[in-house]
Amino acid sequence: MVYGIWYLNVTDNRELALSVFVKNFLNDESVSLEPLNGDASLRRYFRIAKHNLIAVDSPPDSQKNKEFVAIDKALANVLVKVPAIKAIDFDRGFMVLEDLGNVTFSMVAVGDKRSAYYQKALGELLKLPLIPNDVALPLFDEAFMQTEVSLFEIWMLEKKLQVVLTAKERQQLHEAYRYLFLSIRNMPYIAMHRDFHSRNLMVMKDDTVAVIDFQDMVRGPFTYDLASLLYDCYVNLEEKLIESLLLEAYRAYGRQGLIRDLDYKDFVKLVHMVSLQRHIKVLGIFIRLSLRDGKHGYLLDLPRVIDYTLKECQCDPHFAIISEIIKKYVKGNF
Repeated sequence: MVYGIWYLNVTDNRELALSVFVKNFLNDESVSLEPLNGDASLRRYFRIAKHNLIAVDSPPDSQKNKEFVAIDKALANVLVKVPAIKAIDFDRGFMVLEDLGNVTFSMVAVGDKRSAYYQKALGELLKLPLIPNDVALPLFDEAFMQTEVSLFEIWMLEKKLQVVLTAKERQQLHEAYRYLFLSIRNMPYIAMHRDFHSRNLMVMKDDTVAVIDFQDMVRGPFTYDLASLLYDCYVNLEEKLIESLLLEAYRAYGRQGLIRDLDYKDFVKLVHMVSLQRHIKVLGIFIRLSLRDGKHGYLLDLPRVIDYTLKECQCDPHFAIISEIIKKYVKGNF
C-alpha cells in the first residue's frame, strides 16, 4: 500500500508538471489534459483539448525518447506518416505531438474493408527498406534474439507454470534456437519496426495509415515486420488474404533487391521463421505483463499466439523440440 501511494504521488506530480509544460508551450493557461488509454510501457498519453495535439509523459530513465525523435525523422524522410513532434523536453521526458486521431487500424480493417486497409499498411511497411543504413539503430543480432526468447523459459515456464526443463530438453531447445538465430542472421537486414501490427497503426481522417510506437526500431531481418502484420498477436487474418499479401510483398522485395535468389516458397519459410522467434518472445512477454505489471488482458490473446507458434514450428524439422515443449507444458493452460 505504501508503494501504491508513492507511485500515485509520483505520477500525479508528473502529470501536473506535464500540464505546466504544455501550457507554457501553447501560451494557454486554460489547457486541460484528457488521459488516453496507455500501452504496455510506462508512457502515458493525454489529448490536449481543442488543440489537436497529444501530450506525452515518457519518463527519461525508462523510455527511449531520443531514439523516438531520431526515428520519427527517419520515417518521415521516407514518407511514412508519423506524428509530427511539436515540442520536447528530453530532461523531463515530456513531448507534444500531432494528434493522429482516435481511429486505430484494428477498428476499421474489418469485414469487406479489411483487404484494402491491409494493402495500405503493407504499402507503409514497404517503405522501411528505404531508410538509409547511416540511421543509427541497434542490431537485431544473436544476443538480442537470445534475450528475447529467454523470456519464454523464464516467465512462461518457470514463473507462471513452475516448469523446469530437463537438461536434455534445455540443450535441444537451445540448439533449435541457435539454428533459428543463424537462419535469421543470414537474411538481408533493413530498418525494422519490431511491432508493426494492428494496434500500432492509426487511420487518419483522410484515410492515411500512420505508424506509431516505433522507438524500439532496430536493424533486422527484412521479413520481420511483414510477419508482425500478417500473424498479428491480436488478429486472425484469413488465409486467402495472408497469401495475397505474402505474394505482393515477395514481388515488392524482389524489386527492391532484397530477395536475391529466393523462390517464393523459401521466402514464406523465412517469414515463418522470424514469426516463430517473435511469438516465442511474446509467450514470455504476455506472462510478464500479467505477473509483473498487472496487465492481465494480454492473456486473452495467448491461445492465438500458442497456435501460431505451433504452426510455425512445422516450417523446419529443427523446431520439433519447441513444438514438443509447448504441447507438453503450455498448450491447454490458457
